[in-house]
Amino acid sequence: MHVRLAILLAALALGPVPAAHAADAPAGIRMLTCEAAADGNPSVVLYSAHMHAVPGAARMWLRIRLLEKYGDGEFNRVSAKGLGVWRKSRAGASVFRYKQRVRGLRQGAVYRVVVQYRWLGSDGEPFLKARHRSQICTQGDGLPNLRVASLDTEPGKVEDTAVYRATIVNHGDAVAQNVGVLLRVDSEVVDESEVIDTLAPAEERTVTFNGPVCREKMRVVVDPKKRIAESRELDNVLTSACV
Repeated sequence: MHVRLAILLAALALGPVPAAHAADAPAGIRMLTCEAAADGNPSVVLYSAHMHAVPGAARMWLRIRLLEKYGDGEFNRVSAKGLGVWRKSRAGASVFRYKQRVRGLRQGAVYRVVVQYRWLGSDGEPFLKARHRSQICTQGDGLPNLRVASLDTEPGKVEDTAVYRATIVNHGDAVAQNVGVLLRVDSEVVDESEVIDTLAPAEERTVTFNGPVCREKMRVVVDPKKRIAESRELDNVLTSACV
């Protein structure tokens, strides 16, 4: 048994786990969309929160709170219908996911959410807690939107190798910096590195990888570590069958 798992199980056996000791709780939050108002369409931000069951958990709860900030001010809580409500999983669920969409964001403001997580035992009491913050969503200056436009291959110079060329394009309204690109061939990572220093709006760049010949499928992910805040996060992956 791994040491970290042993510590977690021991904590569960002892009872409630203080929030300060819940850093390894299996939960997270992603910002999927951050779009400013344009062409008659309202501004919108979409977050996806998730949590996984741990030993002893009968139910899982999560609560999403939206925070708003202007300029150099502090983040303040936004009250709106559907926000700040405890969302509850089915009894015995192994994974709990919840998406929160908020429309009508204010021009010039910056937003993020704070998510609280609770794992409850069969007695209905929480024994493990966690808290995570999301990326920021800016409604002032625009954001980049990175996409994998294409993925082409050709035989390599060495037998049983191939050259992979992934074209990355920025469809957003701001420059993206230190753009990482990851290539998987038949589910194995071939390479990952910050290969693009800057990518301006409407600019595209081709990244070249050398790897094994693809037998089943290949997959390219731009910004795999989610370091760059984008107007849209759902179009960062391109998967293709081998040619």
